[in-house]
Amino acid sequence: MKMVFITLCVILASHTAFAADDAKSFTLKEVIEFGLKNNPNIIQASRNIEIETYGIDKAKGEKMPRLDFNSGVARSRYASPITPISGSPLSGSAFPEFDNNIYDYGISLAVPLYRGGRLDRGVRIAELKKYLSEDILVMSRQELAHNLTSIYFKILQFEKLLEASEASEKQIEGHRKNVELFLKAGAAARVELLKTETELAHASQNTLIIKNNIESAYYLLKTFMGIDDTNMRISVVHGHYFDDNYTSVEEAYRKALSRRPDYKAVLKRQKIAAERIKLTEGKRYPSVNLTGEYTDRSGDDFEFRENWNLAIRLSVPIFDGGIISAEVNKDKKEAEKVREEERSSRQEIMREINDSYLNMENAVKRIDVGVVAIESAKENLRIERLKYETGSGTNTDVLDAQTLLLRAEADYYQAVYDKNIAAASLRKAVGEDIYQLGETE
Repeated sequence: MKMVFITLCVILASHTAFAADDAKSFTLKEVIEFGLKNNPNIIQASRNIEIETYGIDKAKGEKMPRLDFNSGVARSRYASPITPISGSPLSGSAFPEFDNNIYDYGISLAVPLYRGGRLDRGVRIAELKKYLSEDILVMSRQELAHNLTSIYFKILQFEKLLEASEASEKQIEGHRKNVELFLKAGAAARVELLKTETELAHASQNTLIIKNNIESAYYLLKTFMGIDDTNMRISVVHGHYFDDNYTSVEEAYRKALSRRPDYKAVLKRQKIAAERIKLTEGKRYPSVNLTGEYTDRSGDDFEFRENWNLAIRLSVPIFDGGIISAEVNKDKKEAEKVREEERSSRQEIMREINDSYLNMENAVKRIDVGVVAIESAKENLRIERLKYETGSGTNTDVLDAQTLLLRAEADYYQAVYDKNIAAASLRKAVGEDIYQLGETE
């Protein structure tokens, strides 16, 4: 019987260990790499580049000759002449044939010779749109990397808080047992035990809340990583920190203007707006096209007669009711709007860089203060416990000291999280790839 019990214990322990190890572990680098490959928004941004590449092909195709095969049959109420008609019956030629049914087929040709520069502008705009979509892809990748980094460090913070909360819960439980012993010995009042049990219940609730936050953070992380299986269990590997080497604010701002993909995208929009104005102004210029056609027509006898023509056609806009002028003015206003967007982007970059520096300096100072606060809180708790056990302290002082220690630990872990996020935000603000820097694993 004893052997059976031991065997069951071994099986249950093995099963528990397997369940704990079932979760797939990711370092920060692996989290970001997985997200960059599987996040649907990144895949969409990649597809946009392919779409804009086809836009370039279409724009270039507009400059090429167009050749169409045409065919049809028409029936009229009254018989119509079967063209072409050559010669005249008065000069001895055969009289034109008429028929109610006319069959035809042929090939038509159209070659754009001059469009006021609109065709070249169209190609240029299509190319700029492709470059713009590439900048948007880089921007999307950096934003995703930043979001994943933020969630990663938030999970680390929650897991450290969970450790502290569970340790606090155990310490309060140990204190409760001491209060029970004092109560039985008549050295403590019952109200002290009730206060301790209330504080223990609060600590248990705090632990449950943190566990729920961890689960929620992991779910959010899986969403950003592009994991479709919501039941898949994952965990993150602790130990990633950014280095403390940072450039000056002025240097960071200079780098940002040359690296930030969103700023580059705004500059591309400016160029596109300028090209659109020139393209629309090109509608005021004449259009010259070379056209040609080869056709065969017949009646019900299917004796086809061929014909062809080749022509150069000129089209000059003389009056359009102000449509072109309105389009040009609209494009100019769009260009003015993009110029203001560029100015706003520069201001936003400066603000992000300054905020990142301030947040990082603030977090570093709070970390130093937090280390001292934790040590002080631990010593305070030790003294209050000793005083209570020797009868010179109160139960309330012990519980307050326990609360102070947990709060000091929570403040410290929040400061560590804020420092790492500020470092990641600074790299994003400068336009550096978070997923390629700061690896310490």
